[in-house]
Amino acid sequence: MVNVTDISYVRLRAPDLDKMEAFLSDFGMKRAHRTGTRLYMHGTGSDRYLHVTELGEPGFVGFAFNAGSLEDLEELARMEDSSDIEEIDAPGGGHRVVMTDPDGFQIEVVYGIEPRSPATVEGRLPYNIRSTYRRRGEFVRYEKAPSSVKRLGHVVIFVSDFPRSRDWYQPRFGFLISDDIVADDQPDKPVSAFFRCNKGDEFVDHHTLLTVERPGMAGLNHCAFEVEDFDDLQLGHDYLVDNNHLHFWGIGRHVQGSQIFDYWQDPWGRTHEHWTDGDQLNANSPRGRTTAAHVLDVQWGQRHPMNR
Repeated sequence: MVNVTDISYVRLRAPDLDKMEAFLSDFGMKRAHRTGTRLYMHGTGSDRYLHVTELGEPGFVGFAFNAGSLEDLEELARMEDSSDIEEIDAPGGGHRVVMTDPDGFQIEVVYGIEPRSPATVEGRLPYNIRSTYRRRGEFVRYEKAPSSVKRLGHVVIFVSDFPRSRDWYQPRFGFLISDDIVADDQPDKPVSAFFRCNKGDEFVDHHTLLTVERPGMAGLNHCAFEVEDFDDLQLGHDYLVDNNHLHFWGIGRHVQGSQIFDYWQDPWGRTHEHWTDGDQLNANSPRGRTTAAHVLDVQWGQRHPMNR
């Protein structure tokens, strides 16, 4: 129906906003706004907020995509299972359409949220590699600190029926498939896919959404936030270790998407990823394919806990 331009924010619930803010601050975000029942956190990029926490029992509510125009919202609002266009009661204002996906997750498409002025991450120096020495006469002297989270890059969800979810998300939001994932013993049975935004010749992240079939276990797998660079990711890793947060997986480099990753859990076990240096594709990029057994493979680094 429309081509969304990016992912905007993830929406969770937690019973203690103080604990959630403390984790997200150590993870590399800053408070954008807070009320008695909602916490909004931003990064260094232009997004007004990347992460919304509603006060309540621990849970996953949903996430939001950015629309390219108000006309796109009008198009989505005409669909049978969509809300009318609503004003957003949150920092930066704007408008949204709200819909419910096949597993009951709240999917918002937003437009017109006033951007914030992006922050410059100070002191980052270029890497010297054998073929190109770009840093000359300067010393690398970094200190442990929270990573500089820039933006939400993607969300991964478990769904009860992959073909049903694919047929809901892909045409509605104009997604392209970067990699198909098929069952190990049934090469013609798709069980997952990496979806990216379609912006024509413009390059975008390898994936904005990954849906994984897991009957009876629909929910959030993880939400993933881009950080400044590899040093920033590693320094943030050490900072989170020093502050006694629960590490889940990493550091390593994925195969599909190629990003360097590091996974952490919030106080209620929801997984949040730091990543950097991911693949960029456009509408002309080839479509990949692998089996479920290999989707958690790494090019280097720590293997997934299920595969150790």
